[in-house]
Order: sequence, then structure tokens, then C-alpha cells
Amino acid sequence: MIRRTARALSSRMLVLSEADVRKCLPVPAALAATRTALCSLLAADDGGAVVPTRIGLPYQSPDGGNTGAADWSLFKPAAYYPPQSSDSDEEEVLIGMKLVSVRGNNPAKYNKPTVPATTMLLNAETGEVAAVVAATYLTAARTAAGSALATELAFKENAKAHGASGDGLTLVVFGAGLQAELHVKCISHVVNISRVVIVNRSLERAEKLKDRLLSDDNQRSPDSKTQTLTDISTALLSDEVGVREAVQSADIIATTTNTSTPLFPGEWLTPGCHINGVGSYTGQMCEVDEAAVRRCEVLIDTKEALDVGDLACLKRENETISNCVGLIGDALVGNIDFGKLRDDPGTGNDCDCTFYKSVGTAIMDVVSTHIAVQNATKDGVGYTVEM
Repeated sequence: MIRRTARALSSRMLVLSEADVRKCLPVPAALAATRTALCSLLAADDGGAVVPTRIGLPYQSPDGGNTGAADWSLFKPAAYYPPQSSDSDEEEVLIGMKLVSVRGNNPAKYNKPTVPATTMLLNAETGEVAAVVAATYLTAARTAAGSALATELAFKENAKAHGASGDGLTLVVFGAGLQAELHVKCISHVVNISRVVIVNRSLERAEKLKDRLLSDDNQRSPDSKTQTLTDISTALLSDEVGVREAVQSADIIATTTNTSTPLFPGEWLTPGCHINGVGSYTGQMCEVDEAAVRRCEVLIDTKEALDVGDLACLKRENETISNCVGLIGDALVGNIDFGKLRDDPGTGNDCDCTFYKSVGTAIMDVVSTHIAVQNATKDGVGYTVEM
């Protein structure tokens, strides 16, 4: 629930750095914000979210340093209007925007992130900018939180996931960046994880992520389903034997890469496995192959997720595949029973796994920004500028 906060009708703007956001959007807060955002995106368009088409502007570096197509800057507005069915006197209208860019030269040339991001939140009453927030960490946190919520749905009746039966679940993560790190932290908060395998092209980066996760494990909140995580191993993506063993052992897989080639054959999956795919976002990118998709009951964050390469088989001409059950928002509010196709052989399908495909949406950024700003205001974090 987005609670109304007192509006100071001044011209002061709050600025939050990346370090500030890490303080003000811990895992539980990211999960709560993302749940609210995704529940506002329903198939019936009555959840309260308004997300206009994004605006994209290309950029080609003058020195020709980037080897691919022109980089892009994307402007992504969104608003949340309390539905009439909610306690509208208590809820607040949110209006904001995310500005995210792709700059291929950044890591090597400037030692900066490839995908820098910033969000802005308006004072809906006056129309003035109320906050400017660094959003690289925020983007990773809200994306990973969405995967965690989908994982929770997929394992809602699994005793191992809730610590009620012996050891916990095995999580395999492809990638070793911030997105991979937040996936381990968010997923292990909502289900009981006893083992993690990090698969990456660089073993050095995988080992660094392993060390960070082990050093941060004592910072878990009391309500985390995983209280101790010490069994973390690494594998090279080029090691076919090691990757196969990891995939076959996985209860949960998270793919957080920018690959255009599937990361593993779908035949390797063990029945009951749940996949979270977040790295691909165009028709040319693909982390999960068709064999895996055909085995999975599929849930998506937005309709745009159907346009990515992973799900191409769901839109192929002259072919009907009914294993995409709808939006995660509808599953979270109870309109969809995610896992029913997997668990009920009487439905006449071949699903024995589940797959959540996410491409992200600006309403997740706007709601997460609102929560971070609320916490910053309460705790005196960040600094204000008189406009």
C-alpha cells in the first residue's frame, strides 16, 4: 500500500546518491515496493498503473569507440493512480520518470556502468520535481525483487522452500554483476536457499561475487527465509560439464546476462525447476532456449516480455502454445494460479517447470523511488536543493 505522506509545498528537491539508495531500499523494502508496482499492472488494466510508451534517442560516440549499433538513452514515464476499489483517501498519486542509457564505452573508457540510470519523482500536487534519485542499484533491486516474488509463487507449497523439510533449495545464477548479486539476496529472502552456484564467463568475477555474498550474509533481516548461506560455488560458463551439473542440480535458475545465445539446453532442467530470466530485452537476445520454454509454465511482467527472443516460440505463426498464463500482477492478486499447469497433468500440457520472464517497467522504478524517498525523508538521508 502506498500511504499518503505529508506534502511540503515548497520548492525543495531531494537528491539521493547510489549509496543513499542502498541504505533506503533494503531487500524487504524493494520486495514491498515491487509487489505494489506489479499488482498495479493487471490484464484488465484496472490496477492503477499508467505506463506510456517510452521515448528512445540514439547516440553514436564521435570517436567510434563502441563497436555495435548506436547507444541509446530511454525516457520512461509512469504514474500510479489509486484504484477506486482501494482506500483512495489513504493512497497517494505517484508521477515520475526513469532515464536510463546504454553506453558501451563506459566501463573501459570511463570506468562507469554500461547502463547508468536516474529516476525523478514529481510532487503530484504542484508538478514540481520532488526528488532525483540515482537508480543503478534501484533498477537491480526492483528487478531481482520481481524474480523473488515469482519464485515465491512457484514454490508456495514446497516444504523445502519454507524451511519445513530438511535442506533448502539450490539456486544457480548465470552472471556475476550487481543483478546477479541482488537476485541471490532477494530470492534467498523469500525462500530457503541452502546452496548457490554462480556461473560466469569470468571465474575471477564469479569468485568476487562469492566473496561479497559470504561477507554480507550476516546482514540478513530477521524475517529472511534463509538465515545462513555458506555453500556457494562457482563455475565457468565455458565448462560444459560443470554447467550441466549445476543446471541439473538447480531448483531455481536466474539468468542475468546480455547474451544472444541460450545459456544451457532446456533438456538439462530437472522437473520442478523454476527459471527467472531478466537479462534479455530485445528480439535478438535469448538466455533460455525453446526446449526450456516449451517445458515451462510461463509468467511475464508485462506484455512487452513476449517480444524478446526467449519467448519467440510463443508468437510463432500457425502455432498455438498455451503455456503462457499471463501477468505476474494477476498471479500476485489471485487472478491466476501460477504452477497449476506444472502441477496438474490433467490439463493436457507438457509443462514440468516454470519460467518468469521480465523486461522491467517504469512503474516499478517510480514506486521503488517513492519508497526510497519516504525512507530517506524519515531517516534524514540525502540532501535537499532549493530550486
